[in-house]
Amino acid sequence: MRWTDSLPPGLGHLRRGYVAAGAVYLLFFATWLAVVIGRFDAVCRAAVDPTVEHAVALGFLVLFCPLLVGLAHRELRWRVAPPAREGMSVWGLAFHTFRERPRGVWGIILLGFIYMVAFLCPVLAPYDPNAIPRDTAVNKYRAPGDTVYVFGDIRAGERYALAYRIEGDRLILERGPEFRPKEIALEDLGEPAGGWSRDAGRIRTLRVGDRQIPYRAEFHLIGTDRNGRDLLSRIIYGSRISLTIGFAAMAVAVSLGILFGAAAGYFGGVVDGAIMRFVDILLAFPRLLLLLLIISVYQGAGIFTVVLILGATGWMGVSRLVRAEFLKLKELDFASAARAVGARWHRIMFRHLMPNALAPVIVAATLRVGDTILVEAALSFLGMGVKPPVPTWGNIVNDGSDVLATAWWIATLPGLAIVATVVCFNLVGDALRDAMDPRQAM
Repeated sequence: MRWTDSLPPGLGHLRRGYVAAGAVYLLFFATWLAVVIGRFDAVCRAAVDPTVEHAVALGFLVLFCPLLVGLAHRELRWRVAPPAREGMSVWGLAFHTFRERPRGVWGIILLGFIYMVAFLCPVLAPYDPNAIPRDTAVNKYRAPGDTVYVFGDIRAGERYALAYRIEGDRLILERGPEFRPKEIALEDLGEPAGGWSRDAGRIRTLRVGDRQIPYRAEFHLIGTDRNGRDLLSRIIYGSRISLTIGFAAMAVAVSLGILFGAAAGYFGGVVDGAIMRFVDILLAFPRLLLLLLIISVYQGAGIFTVVLILGATGWMGVSRLVRAEFLKLKELDFASAARAVGARWHRIMFRHLMPNALAPVIVAATLRVGDTILVEAALSFLGMGVKPPVPTWGNIVNDGSDVLATAWWIATLPGLAIVATVVCFNLVGDALRDAMDPRQAM
């Protein structure tokens, strides 16, 4: 096989009859191409603005295409000439079994798109997610698909309107049923200021006779919130915060769980009893109430604080899992042989026992990410998580909870994003559990 078979990614799959896989790779490539071409202005602005989030987005754009080509080429080679199951390693056999679980594969695909959005949020978001427009009264609670027009008034600054019309030498701005129309003389109209849109430089022109009137049209695909902020931009940025918190808190929880579980399972005796009783005490407290108690002590919790607290209260289940694996593995022949040749305890634990105990830990970690995202969303919904104006899916739902009957889109759409992400993680976790179960290979 040649590398050209995977240029563009998925083309080689289609040539060999693997239609579903080829369509998925081509869809990812088409999405990347659409972002580069369709948001070229935003990419250029990110290139000249040396911030961390812009560097991450540009790095992702640069590396994504070659990584996708490499992945497609490797996966196609596996399909064309799969190795014999008898000669596979444990991880190779798990990968082969995972590929045969459609729910896990589709979960990985959907998570790939979600994380693509999270990495590219500075490029994809059409508006600043935290900036509040000058005229909140007109911009707030705009329904999905609404457009707000912005005109420049040399006497009073920017003017916002939901519709406009020309009557003689005056411009009539319709500002909604609760406001009277605003009249502006045509000679008083100027170019609107930069505003809060990331496409603020895109000025349109309204021609009235021989006069050209500049204005902006701010389109909100899925509406705005109570402060007039674009909801799509906040959900895109909220994906980055929620997913980062989920993964970082999972890493803290799994690290603590491995540390305590390995010590309890390997040393046993007094060490095992002390650690497990401590775990039992922590499990006796409802986790959400424990989180609320801890966060209430740290007023104004930031992202780093939330990550540490979520990780420090979520390691107990992992520790029990690791302990059970170590209790079983330390009695097997390879562990006894390592002790017989004089290997030190830390080498036996981390060199011999830990690699054999990782399979259930990986499954637990995958499921833990979805659970952590739900817990963070619950904390943010209660106003105890990441503080506004930093957007997370949970605090966006909280913003729209009291206007659910009239502005349903504010709470519903980020809620659907939470559901979709957690379902995908659970699908991947269930598929990994099946793939890493030795009984599946029988």
